[in-house]
Amino acid sequence: MNGASSSGGIRGALSYCVQQVRRYDYHHYLCLLELPANMRKAAFALRAFNVETSRAMDVASDPKIGLMRLLWWQEALDKIYSNKVIEHPVAQALTSVVSEHKVSKSWLKRAVEARINDANRENNDIPQTVEELERYAEDTTSTILYSTLQAGGIKSTAADHAASHIGKASGLLLLLKSL
Repeated sequence: MNGASSSGGIRGALSYCVQQVRRYDYHHYLCLLELPANMRKAAFALRAFNVETSRAMDVASDPKIGLMRLLWWQEALDKIYSNKVIEHPVAQALTSVVSEHKVSKSWLKRAVEARINDANRENNDIPQTVEELERYAEDTTSTILYSTLQAGGIKSTAADHAASHIGKASGLLLLLKSL
């Protein structure tokens, strides 16, 4: 492994993740501080990944650039799961977490794909039903919770069920706040 994947590089990447979550997702930052120490690293990396993908369209000056950011993350996930070095602190932290905790690629891919599909919508093509909104919240928010549970070694149908409902509720709340 090269210097980017060294212990010091990972510490820096994780510190970056913590700061990003603190800056852009403060309520989750406070919640993650209460997690057991063995889950915190993974939770901050996963939540920072969510910050990156959820803000991609908002920080871009042009929607095409925002979409390119999301497509970059989609490709980055393939590299992360192939254990290839990516010069991005969140990607570096995710690589460490994925290798240490065997987090499922499908949850993270699903989150990015939902955001890509949303970015590709026409402005007047809004969700028509509550079920569509719930599916989007499930795909973008619950998936991060599932990944966090998986990284923490929590294998429970009840926990997954709770994560699904909490993710949907949280995702719907964020959508309402954005109106």
